Amino acid sequence: MEGIKVEYTLRTYYKKEDLPPLEDKKFFHYASSFDLYRNIPSFEPFMIVAFVNEKPVACMVALIRRLHGWLRGSLFKQCYISQLPAFLDENYPKDEIFEKLVSSLLKEVKHKVYYIQFRNLCDPIFGYKTFKNFHFYAAKWINIRNSLQRKRKVWDQLSSTRKNQVNKAKRRGVSTMEATSLSQLPEIYRSIKRDWKIRERIPPLAYFENFFRYYVQNNKGKILLCMYKDKIIGGAILGFEKKIAYCLHYWGHTKRYKHLYPSIFSIWSSLELAEKEGFEYVDFMDSGFYRERAGKPRFLLQFGGKQKATRRWQRFNWPLINFFANRIHE
Repeated sequence: MEGIKVEYTLRTYYKKEDLPPLEDKKFFHYASSFDLYRNIPSFEPFMIVAFVNEKPVACMVALIRRLHGWLRGSLFKQCYISQLPAFLDENYPKDEIFEKLVSSLLKEVKHKVYYIQFRNLCDPIFGYKTFKNFHFYAAKWINIRNSLQRKRKVWDQLSSTRKNQVNKAKRRGVSTMEATSLSQLPEIYRSIKRDWKIRERIPPLAYFENFFRYYVQNNKGKILLCMYKDKIIGGAILGFEKKIAYCLHYWGHTKRYKHLYPSIFSIWSSLELAEKEGFEYVDFMDSGFYRERAGKPRFLLQFGGKQKATRRWQRFNWPLINFFANRIHE
């Protein structure tokens, strides 16, 4: 469409029922994102769709998160966008559409949230000019992704330490299974709630129920459980997008079952399942700050993945605070 000026129409939707027919192209921008956060009061998804002559050419899901249960107002709300938008027609310039989507987003949440963040973008270059024009500032992050296309199997990509830990866990009776019914979910969540460190970073029970109904039962994801003597000691939630499996959440009761390596076994089982299912990558998304030498990035890299520099773009809706944030991050 070079040389031709295209008129875009942007529309915002807060209900799945109002959406036009859309192709599921990018995992975090599926129409089923509305179902995923159904009946979770602290989250409010909405989608911005770009049209050309009434034909959808791109869509982007944004998530408004309320930080406190009973405090209201924009001061206690943030907006998150994961992944680059889903571009539904390759004939139109992505940079131009993206600028329109971001502009529409800022107008939509101007008086609703105090903070906006784009994350899990993978591509550190795309949208740079647009973000700068709208006064976003960047923080450097690390994206970790395991390739399943190599000649070496997933097992051969593990470090010797990880191989020994997985073998020890197997010898001691640790196994994995998939969640196959809604009746299993309350038990899964009870096991999570017993450990406050896990509870703080895992979404509520309604998320598990919605994920099972709208993703697992539609072959868009799986919930893996790490078992020991009929007890749930760990697990992982995987979301599927064509040839990529996203590790959305993983957990393990590492304090009580430290000798069984539940987190390690859960991640290994996720990689093994993705390999068997024919996926080309397992994406752990933004895993830590750039140049971080310890913690989560180091932990995940021992499973054979590769790290890639990326950015998280952030913006405060209060001009003065955003001005100083930009100056600090220059």
